[in-house]
Amino acid sequence: MEYIYIDEDNVFQWDAMSDGTDGSYVNDATVTFAVKDLADVSKGTGSLSYVSASSGKYQGVYSKTDAANLSAGTEYVLEITAASSGRDGFRRLPVIARYHQ
Repeated sequence: MEYIYIDEDNVFQWDAMSDGTDGSYVNDATVTFAVKDLADVSKGTGSLSYVSASSGKYQGVYSKTDAANLSAGTEYVLEITAASSGRDGFRRLPVIARYHQ
């Protein structure tokens, strides 16, 4: 299980995004994320940008303002959606909110 940290910026990353048909890296995708509670209520959204000169790496920041509204010890889901010329991807990852120690 991954953690999401309360009351601070969190960097989300998708490494080595690749085309499932030929293995080539995808460097031109539109990538968005949403943090939701288990009742599917949004706790914030944002986007991930391509990291220049990388091989399919995307990064984005979940803001401190949104993270301040999370409850310690509570499970949430991070949903990341990517789209690029018909090559779509989706990840749904469980995360637990906590204060950084």
